[in-house]
Amino acid sequence: MFDELKQHSADNLGQGTDENLILQLEAVLDIKIPDQFRVYLLEVGYAEIFGDEIYSIYEVPDLIPCNGLHWMNKDNPHISRGFLEFFSNDIDGTFYINCSTGQV
Repeated sequence: MFDELKQHSADNLGQGTDENLILQLEAVLDIKIPDQFRVYLLEVGYAEIFGDEIYSIYEVPDLIPCNGLHWMNKDNPHISRGFLEFFSNDIDGTFYINCSTGQV
């Protein structure tokens, strides 16, 4: 699936995220990233949908405001219940992944 996505939308995709950054994010937020989202982070790490970013991991911790998974979730009131924010825009609203089930 990622090969086809990379061929179709290469300009809107990243190169993948290092596993160590994923582990750091999990430790800082005290969560376990679901397998499907972990594969996305490892394979692509960054994607845009019509100019809106699916959040990436830039730094852990993010030190400046950005659409990084750490920055967008460090004050997320739902993270303690296992809901990781991964996308938001003015039209569609905010999307979360349930870290226990992997469901959006």
